[in-house]
Amino acid sequence: MFSRRPLSVLVILAALLAGAACVSSSDIDALHRQMNDIQKQIQNLERKNSSKEEVEKLNQSVGSQTQQLLKSNADTAVRLGELTTKMEQLEAKLEDTNRRLSQLSQQIAETQGDLLRLKNAAPPGAATPPAPGAPSAAGAAPRTAEPSPTELYDTAYADYTKGRYALAIQGFEDYIAAYPSTDLSDNAQYWIGESHYAQKKYPEAIADFEKLLKQWPASDKAAAALLKKAYAMLEQGQKSEAIVQLQYVIHEFPSSEEARLARARLKTLGVDTK
Repeated sequence: MFSRRPLSVLVILAALLAGAACVSSSDIDALHRQMNDIQKQIQNLERKNSSKEEVEKLNQSVGSQTQQLLKSNADTAVRLGELTTKMEQLEAKLEDTNRRLSQLSQQIAETQGDLLRLKNAAPPGAATPPAPGAPSAAGAAPRTAEPSPTELYDTAYADYTKGRYALAIQGFEDYIAAYPSTDLSDNAQYWIGESHYAQKKYPEAIADFEKLLKQWPASDKAAAALLKKAYAMLEQGQKSEAIVQLQYVIHEFPSSEEARLARARLKTLGVDTK
């Protein structure tokens, strides 16, 4: 841009010097000074132009790096969202697996009980002699054997695992009515709530879990009852109440599996659990 101007100036100066025969030495010195000033001005202009080009390149570099950074942030956000979705799916699968393992354990216990009863059964053809003075077999009134507590509970649980929820509820209610103070009474109440929850009868399920927490506060099903009560509230649209219940699970049972599930659900609701 500036290379032509120095040449033209030099040509002019050369022409002036050619006619220096009629010019004094002081005039020539003045011309030299003017030439030096012009060259300095040209150099300054060239330096300024170079600085502008460097600034422009720097701006382009900064702009490119900014675009790359924004793209990287966007990619990271997408990956984080994908990871969050996968974690939620894995947590749901784990919850379902734990439920199935619990059902399988109960079925194994039921089978073992059946085998034990068969083993202890009297051999075919054996008869217990009647007590003295007792009526003969022909005159005795037929009696129906009452189911044992284990049989009653196992039958109701088998109905639950097979999706026969109405029968399961009736069986567990019969168990609680007949045996209100056994180690399985609170479990029976919990499975009544689960049966109602599986039928999407959320108000009934909430009432069932509240009954368990009230009558058996030290139950080993208390954490699970609180968690499922919160889930039922969410299904009912009671978000604020459900959040309180989930936070209570974490507070009361911080190291339990239910607390981990409560944290995961709170995260999906946008609630910080720190």
